[in-house]
Amino acid sequence: MSVKHKMIRAMFGLMGLPTCEEVEQFAYDFLEGVLDSSTMKAVERHLKACKNCQRFIAAYRKTASLGKTFQKPTLDPEFKENLFEFLAQKAGGKV
Repeated sequence: MSVKHKMIRAMFGLMGLPTCEEVEQFAYDFLEGVLDSSTMKAVERHLKACKNCQRFIAAYRKTASLGKTFQKPTLDPEFKENLFEFLAQKAGGKV
């Protein structure tokens, strides 16, 4: 841990705010809005002061959003049947 990181961590501690590591651990619950109100406010205050955590939360939010829109691909039935036959042959007919 660099001296700069240690100083930032100490500053957040003195301000009664979570550290960057704690914000990272709270990210999912923060974005889901399930943290208790005092922790939520502390994370929000941390985010106002920390550009790195702002970027982390933005990336986390975007990743979670993309994950929610992911659609399971569908296979062409003929391809699927051929694939299972191929796998069955490779497995010695045990599939």
